[in-house]
Amino acid sequence: MASFLPIAAMLLSGTLYAMGWGLKPAPLPTPAPVVTPRPIPPKPQVTFLESPNQDLRPAGMPIDCIVIHDTESPGVRSARRIANHFLNPKSQVSAHYIIGKDGEVVQCVQDEARAWHAGPSRLGDRVKVNDFSLGIELVNAQTGNDPFTDAQYDTLNQLVAHLMAKYQVPWERVVGHKDITDRASKRDPAPNFDWKRFFAGVDGILGETYARIPRP
Repeated sequence: MASFLPIAAMLLSGTLYAMGWGLKPAPLPTPAPVVTPRPIPPKPQVTFLESPNQDLRPAGMPIDCIVIHDTESPGVRSARRIANHFLNPKSQVSAHYIIGKDGEVVQCVQDEARAWHAGPSRLGDRVKVNDFSLGIELVNAQTGNDPFTDAQYDTLNQLVAHLMAKYQVPWERVVGHKDITDRASKRDPAPNFDWKRFFAGVDGILGETYARIPRP
């Protein structure tokens, strides 16, 4: 009987080992980093007047570009005047947002839908910019002498900061209409649009590092 004791002890010790007895406790796993969602600045108040001049984006197409336009409309100050044009099916044109001289925002197309604002267009090696962009119209005569108002800059900064954060749009994809079209007649926004003021205003809301984080 005694000869079996070492074997029994070995079997018992092996069983206990398999059960984890006699082993040092496993170290606790390193906690996963807590990712705090970056806050999305509030969207400015908008009046929604839906344009029929829209359709669906291609399935699965993310929004990753913002196009700044001006309306080329001497004597017009109201966003609603421009919206009336977008509400006409015969105009065959629209934008997601219009910002009037007083800073009022009219939205004519929901973000998820494709507005007809960019026309034949290219950004880098991608064509049909309407497919993946949001269009913002600033009421302006496009003469180079018609000032963009403080109210327009303030509202534009708030709106673009909101959209950049919500859709993770990097600065290199915030462009003017003239940057994405080959049509010489399209020069918007006008040359007196202050891009540096605009960049600084949006960065002031988002924080420069935040605003320049590229899309994954």
